[in-house]
Amino acid sequence: MSILGIDIGQSTIKAVSLNKVEGKGLVLESLGEIKLPRTDWQQGDDKAIAEVSVALKSLLGELKIKSKEVVACMSEDEVVSRLIRLPPLKESEIRDVLKYEAETFVPYPLDQVSIDYEIIEKDDVGRLTLFVIAARNELIQSYIKLFKLVGLELAALESPAVAIKRTISTCVTAATGIIVIDIGERSSDIISLNNGNVYFARSLSIGSESITRSISINLGLDMASAEEYKKAYGMKETELEGKIRNAIMPVFNSIAEEVRKAMALFLEEHSKPAELLVLSGGSANIPGMAEELTKVMGVEVQIIQPFLKIDATALQLPINLNSEGCRFSLAVGLAMRGLL
Repeated sequence: MSILGIDIGQSTIKAVSLNKVEGKGLVLESLGEIKLPRTDWQQGDDKAIAEVSVALKSLLGELKIKSKEVVACMSEDEVVSRLIRLPPLKESEIRDVLKYEAETFVPYPLDQVSIDYEIIEKDDVGRLTLFVIAARNELIQSYIKLFKLVGLELAALESPAVAIKRTISTCVTAATGIIVIDIGERSSDIISLNNGNVYFARSLSIGSESITRSISINLGLDMASAEEYKKAYGMKETELEGKIRNAIMPVFNSIAEEVRKAMALFLEEHSKPAELLVLSGGSANIPGMAEELTKVMGVEVQIIQPFLKIDATALQLPINLNSEGCRFSLAVGLAMRGLL
């Protein structure tokens, strides 16, 4: 059974199709991306949804996608997530109790949202720890409309934290306490994982575009040139007399400060420090970024390798999975749903 994971980001759509084959495990059937017109299609505007559907149809046609079942994710800043602790309850009682709990943290009328949850811990006396996610029904309907337009069946709609959790489970095995920094174009997500469960997720309004813009302003370059300098030299002190590094540092420091807060929360929650930081997303492989984080955080930093346990030998791919696979970590996690 093939599952198609589609990550609709802020400027591109990424698609990954996976299958589980006996004797081979997970097999990559297709992978690709396409630029996305800048539009607020998630607000339900039919014209904007149609624009996105044209790009998505083009990508599916190019990849010759046969699978009709798709798993997609909403952006982290569009969902509300919270860790909730409850007394011992039957499964049938949890949803009723969640309605009351949700009133304290969901900023929308409850009749306008859908709420889902995952039990991540049950102690000796039956007390529950839940990771709860709420999303506006209007947002969910936008995704349903989009995939209906391109002839796909939306099997599930997830938060990025849930998708990343799956990817991490297949490519990071040496650590139990992990902070993931998924750097998108206009925003980034910080996700805290312990023993394979999500405990915390939040979105920051800082992304790879912020880094490029900082280089552009500081060095008087256009955005396209600044992007090339970022990819080529990054945060290496020895390159261009450290000028690119110096331009990036204010944005880097903002990200590092948020990571510090996440690490402090992790320590408070679990009475132990996080063992590993994992960089994901388009700017995860900026030269020198992982090393700089290791230096300022005093903890091991890895760049995610989402295809580590996936057989991709049958495909001629347009990218190097070792160096650029980090951009597809969300799409991979989505496509793994039901296959792990």
